[in-house]
Amino acid sequence: MDDKRKQIIVNEIKMWKETKMIPQEYCDFLLAIYTEGNEANTRKQNGAGKSVKKQAAVSVFILALIAIAVFVIYFTELHFILQTMILTAFVGCLLFLGIHYANKEIFYPVFFVGAAIILLLLSVFLNEKVFGNHRYTLYLLLFVNCGLWLIAGKAYKLLYFTLSGFLGLVILLVSIVI
Repeated sequence: MDDKRKQIIVNEIKMWKETKMIPQEYCDFLLAIYTEGNEANTRKQNGAGKSVKKQAAVSVFILALIAIAVFVIYFTELHFILQTMILTAFVGCLLFLGIHYANKEIFYPVFFVGAAIILLLLSVFLNEKVFGNHRYTLYLLLFVNCGLWLIAGKAYKLLYFTLSGFLGLVILLVSIVI
């Protein structure tokens, strides 16, 4: 079969796939036959490029939120309540996005990591402003953070959150005893 006829058939199969006239699996199978496997490889490479771009955009967004959180805490003279509300909104936004995109194609654990970092900053900030840098309240807040990391790690099967929570608890216990 010449290339012109193959291209006509391939275009027709693609149209069937887009309009869902034939199930996806059949269209992929036919495309693999008529393109000798080249169509599937091209599609996978393009999809991987889009996924990397999405992950990079999400990572830059979260790093920007963390930078803004640090700026709000240490370099502004905003009222304590306003600073707390801004940081709480950041944590809530990241948690909402993480839960929302947990079943999607977006790299969702990065949302949880960003929320955990900002929540840790918020905890230390609250200890400083509300409790006057009292050591035992700081320990309590850090225990709560580590507990939340453990819960998130177990709930979403994120090994690094589980390990971070466990190691954080061990380090806190050692630092209290010593």
